[in-house]
Amino acid sequence: MKKEILMGLTALMLNCNSTPKYDTTAAKMELAKCLVREEATMYGAEWCGYCRLEKKELGPAWGLLQKNYVDCTEDLQPCAEVATPAGIISFPTWKFKNGNIVRSYTPNFLEVLAEESGCD
Repeated sequence: MKKEILMGLTALMLNCNSTPKYDTTAAKMELAKCLVREEATMYGAEWCGYCRLEKKELGPAWGLLQKNYVDCTEDLQPCAEVATPAGIISFPTWKFKNGNIVRSYTPNFLEVLAEESGCD
């Protein structure tokens, strides 16, 4: 029993110390190219801190994705199509041509975007 617990904790610690897949500018650029091919659209607002954080974390790759950005600061109408009938429930919201939707920021959002878009 102790052996199994020790093995499990060791595996967990190894996973926690792993290098993020999208930690380089080159990796982020490749992901951004794929997200553009997969018609990923980001819905956000100027006042959204998490939207700004995602853009900052994307770095130069944001330049590729910027054309697929819908700013909902002034007009929520274009945003209504990706949310519940009541409207947008959170920012940022990403929508993909495969129908998948990702809402809200998470620290591993690049990995989440890659998985949900099929770019992983």
